[in-house]
Amino acid sequence: MVFRAMAWATVMALGLATMPTVGQAQGARPKINGANPAAEPEVKLDSKTDWPPMHAKFKKNREKLEQMQKEFETADAKKQLEIQQQAGGLIQEINAVYPALRQMAPEVFKADPTNVDAAEICLEIDFQKNRYADAVKAADLILTRDPTNQLALNLGAVSHFATHDFAGAKALFEKAQAANVLIGQLAQYAENCEPYAAYWAKEAKIREKEDAAQGDEQLPIVEFETTKGKVAFLLLENEAPNTVANFVSLVEKKYYDGLQFHRVIPQFMAQGGCPNSRPGSTEPPGTGGPGYNIKCECYQPNARMHFMGSLSMAHAGKDTGGSQFFITHLPTAHLNPNPAAQRGHTVFGRVIEGQDVVASIEKGDTITSAKVVRKRNHEYKPETQPER
Repeated sequence: MVFRAMAWATVMALGLATMPTVGQAQGARPKINGANPAAEPEVKLDSKTDWPPMHAKFKKNREKLEQMQKEFETADAKKQLEIQQQAGGLIQEINAVYPALRQMAPEVFKADPTNVDAAEICLEIDFQKNRYADAVKAADLILTRDPTNQLALNLGAVSHFATHDFAGAKALFEKAQAANVLIGQLAQYAENCEPYAAYWAKEAKIREKEDAAQGDEQLPIVEFETTKGKVAFLLLENEAPNTVANFVSLVEKKYYDGLQFHRVIPQFMAQGGCPNSRPGSTEPPGTGGPGYNIKCECYQPNARMHFMGSLSMAHAGKDTGGSQFFITHLPTAHLNPNPAAQRGHTVFGRVIEGQDVVASIEKGDTITSAKVVRKRNHEYKPETQPER
């Protein structure tokens, strides 16, 4: 049996370890054993009086847990079993106090921006909630006072990556490696810093031209009103004309009105567009479509990559897209076009308003209405093929 009482930063960061694909009726990522900070306390706490003793207890148990990890690595089988049993009790104590610390940490951090302990918890909260810009600020502050802080180096690196600061992400990953605190499961992000720096340089130039376009050169815009707020998308008709035609036609038919986001994975994406997610449907959400398929448009040289806020087509295999889409929380290299392997997903839009809303979307949230705000002066009629 593997010892599960790992360093706290590892417990928090392992949520990124397994990157799923985007298709139909996919399963959720596996849960990580260990401390579970998700639940929030029901009682109101006083950060001035309750924080000091509760955090002192939490910190003491965490240090014990990390020491046990070191002892476990060199212990014999009998001793390892003993350490596992002791660690289980410590994890239960951490689970008991951590929700209260989560509740108080933002207030403590606001009152004292130099409080690294509160900043660590705020970093974890912001990271879990896909608020990467805030996570960057917390991580950078922590690192000015604790340059080898494992949580800040690892989650900070991924947060810089998420906000398209690939040079900053690379620097933090290298510091984590030098300090021997790099979490191995995050290597996929470290390895993609340099390729994504090149992707982003190209993408930024394209976006500058798109934003400066006038008249009928302007790209279409679609707005979603959701139960969490408004999200606006600029549709990338130049690179994915048929996918955009399909999306616009479905929006104008009110196809998406009332559909739910049926699959949402933090630190990855929010997926919607399945007609089976509509209340009253008897079919499993994630398995439906408009009754036809469209071809992928991600294999040509000008295909766009996935960044934070990319709007992309979900499918169950090449050329099986229909109405389902997903919105990314951060750059996702494994979904990018791979013409040689005939894999990838068609990026056909990007969020231009409401990325904070996207970050807050949960499974079951609804698209209350969708509308085309702007489009070019031609018919939007997609080329389709029989559904597979």
